[in-house]
Amino acid sequence: MMEALTTYLDQIEEAGTLAQIGFGLVASIVFTFIFRTIINGPVLKRIKSSENLYDDRVFVLATPILNLGVMLTGIWMTFQWAYEEGSFERSAFAGGSVAILLVMMAQFLTALVDEFIPPIFKELDDRTHLDLSTMQTISVSAAKVIAWLAAILLALDQMKIDITPILASATILTLVVGLALQETAGNLVSGMLMLIDKPFSKGDKVIVKGVKGKVIDVGIMTTKIRTGNERMVVIPNTSLAGEVVENYAQGSSLDNPDSMNLRFRVNTTLDQDAERVKEIMLKAINDCEYTVDYHKTEVLLYDISETALVFRLDCWVVDYNNERKAKDWILIEILKQFKAQGISVPFPHLTVKKEE
Repeated sequence: MMEALTTYLDQIEEAGTLAQIGFGLVASIVFTFIFRTIINGPVLKRIKSSENLYDDRVFVLATPILNLGVMLTGIWMTFQWAYEEGSFERSAFAGGSVAILLVMMAQFLTALVDEFIPPIFKELDDRTHLDLSTMQTISVSAAKVIAWLAAILLALDQMKIDITPILASATILTLVVGLALQETAGNLVSGMLMLIDKPFSKGDKVIVKGVKGKVIDVGIMTTKIRTGNERMVVIPNTSLAGEVVENYAQGSSLDNPDSMNLRFRVNTTLDQDAERVKEIMLKAINDCEYTVDYHKTEVLLYDISETALVFRLDCWVVDYNNERKAKDWILIEILKQFKAQGISVPFPHLTVKKEE
């Protein structure tokens, strides 16, 4: 059988280059069909039987490259057979085949990026409760650009095209872009560090850089905070690096992470019974629906000024989002009791001296 095959190939070789190429193309198509049948049959069935879902997707994405690789290998062997060593046809097809495979490989890598990177960021987003859409877009785009640039440069090199000027231009362009995006890069790095350190999370009430409000979004570039007067403050992440952050949602000594300490002062005139005033204030705190019963809740006579007794109220709010409501309710209740029991609050005095 081998002798018959050898004789047949010799006859084709005697028939000329076109006959060799025609036979090689037909043989390549046949072998590719057989390979694809095997791949899509028992091999794919074996892979799908595994519990790992990732290998299924990788195999499906890689199948076109494998089929093309078999086809190009057959055609390359045909050109090796039909043309002499060192001929233009041999070199051109070899370089072109590698270039095509490199482009297909870049397409395969970009497909892998689209398939696997978004789920990774979604899992991170679910765990950290942060908006990582910007970081995801940047990561996916950067991975695709790197894959295609590498494939194009290697393909050009295989086709005997000098890529030195391209690399030099790319280096200069990278430096220029790097300098132009220096601040943006700083925001990206700061954002990534914040994701790791997590000084605050979405929904926390914080005070940072003199801004007090609720964190609406923690992005890779900026952090958005909504203040009490319903204004949105957007702070670049580089500005937050090294800043002192006061987070009401973290560090609470209570079991409830949303609780916060509410501390303020109330004054009365000097002639009032301090103990009675403290009882009224403490009862107002305990009766408030927004406060929690906590052993550190207290009312102290904080100071005695020339015109007033200064009391400091310390209590804990169940939810830091109700801080202002709690203070409003307590103050109104104290004011009602003061009026009912004849307790007065000081008012500013202005002494005017008449010059003689």
